Amino acid sequence: MTRGNLELVEILASWSVTLPAVVTIIVRDERHLTGPRLERAWPPQSRDAAIFGLWLMGVHPLCVFVHFVRTRRSIGGVLLGLWWLAVVIAGDLAATAAVEGLGG
Repeated sequence: MTRGNLELVEILASWSVTLPAVVTIIVRDERHLTGPRLERAWPPQSRDAAIFGLWLMGVHPLCVFVHFVRTRRSIGGVLLGLWWLAVVIAGDLAATAAVEGLGG
């Protein structure tokens, strides 16, 4: 496998892990929100546009952090957002490392 092909597979592996993870984390959290937290959440169209827009720039995992900060508006929200951002990035690194291992 050439280096160019390996990079393409790494990008596809990264997207196949991070994009569903971002959407799943945000949507599942939204389902459990109530009151003011739910009111501060993105409307579905805005949420999807934010994820897509940041995906085009390659930084869509930041949506997870912004979601938790936006809905919680507290230090706990910042910490929760950083935790889930780290989880998404860890998944991305694992997927990329798996591809690297296959390309050997």
